[in-house]
Amino acid sequence: MKTLYIVRHAKASQNVTGIKDLERPLMDIGIERANKISGILKKKKTYPDKIISSHAFRAINTAIIFAKNLEYPVNNIEITTGFYGNNSSDIIDIISEQSNEISSLMVFGHNPVWTELYNILSEEKLAHLSTSAVCCIQFEMDDWNKILTKKGKSVFVETGK
Repeated sequence: MKTLYIVRHAKASQNVTGIKDLERPLMDIGIERANKISGILKKKKTYPDKIISSHAFRAINTAIIFAKNLEYPVNNIEITTGFYGNNSSDIIDIISEQSNEISSLMVFGHNPVWTELYNILSEEKLAHLSTSAVCCIQFEMDDWNKILTKKGKSVFVETGK
């Protein structure tokens, strides 16, 4: 069994003059919501074997909040440029390359690709993945490389609302 947690970064500042998109910081409301949702996941005993985050500042900071609340070593968060500005097939390639020793993987990134990723991999469909939201999909397989062979079961979508 493989479990994938798809997490959209928390609410970030928009239209900040002089800051590149990659550098946009989280808003206070985004930090609060990320803490709330990761707290809900802790109550569900959600402890990922591995966390991978987009290299965008807002995604890294969201991953750090979740890691701290889920007792995952912050220094072990893998940062990738492959989650920013790419399409869902690029993301699936990264997921497919993960070691099969990893049972549960948590990935942090951006819309619209994250919603698309969920819709490709899950039996269910989602119109829009809100900021800080987490989707959990389980796959009855032992090899990440086979993630596209059969749709996964949607276990939950946690929006914190």
